[in-house]
Amino acid sequence: MSKFPKKYNEYYLSWNEINEIIGHAKNLKERVILKILARSGMRRFELINLKIKDIDFDRKRLYISTGKGASSKDTKARTVPIDEDTLQEIKFYIGNRRAGNIIQSNKKGFEGISKSQINRIVANAAKRANIQNPNPRLKNMNPHIFRHSFSRLSLAEGVPFNIVQRIVGHADARTTLQMYGIPSITDAQKLYDEKLSSKFKSSSGNEKNQKLNEFDKSNKD
Repeated sequence: MSKFPKKYNEYYLSWNEINEIIGHAKNLKERVILKILARSGMRRFELINLKIKDIDFDRKRLYISTGKGASSKDTKARTVPIDEDTLQEIKFYIGNRRAGNIIQSNKKGFEGISKSQINRIVANAAKRANIQNPNPRLKNMNPHIFRHSFSRLSLAEGVPFNIVQRIVGHADARTTLQMYGIPSITDAQKLYDEKLSSKFKSSSGNEKNQKLNEFDKSNKD
């Protein structure tokens, strides 16, 4: 039996690409959605269910009351850190509201926001930023790419597996290792460029190419 799962995500965005997408949000609401997804690694449904009471502005934390695989005996609840910039955006967005979902629908009489609305916000912001999904099998950018990117970039910055596991809500740190411990195509490309590309350039090869070009030119003349 293989040590790693058959499906793992090797595609992710760079910090610059993430910031570009956030920078192309149409309004404050979209910026809040994009920043929470990109900077906490939380799942789409977890963001939808976030309540105003779940924000701890003083300690810079968000409380996720129900995680993936929740049951009546175990809600899979967790608390995640969040940065000051995102908290300030949330403050401006919620204004005087003291209860209810953090993210609200633009339609009157509707509480919260739907998964499809979040999908559209992410996809459209990426299109405006002219950034394509790094996964060639997917046409549009999707919210889950932020989760994968957060995990891989955090690990690349030296954040321990068990800390990333705790933040993103994996039941076991081994899941984090299995999903993100395998080198991605981005990692492979970077090392290829750094370690190998320069080896393909040799002075002798250039001299040969130059002689071939001169030979072709003389024949044409």
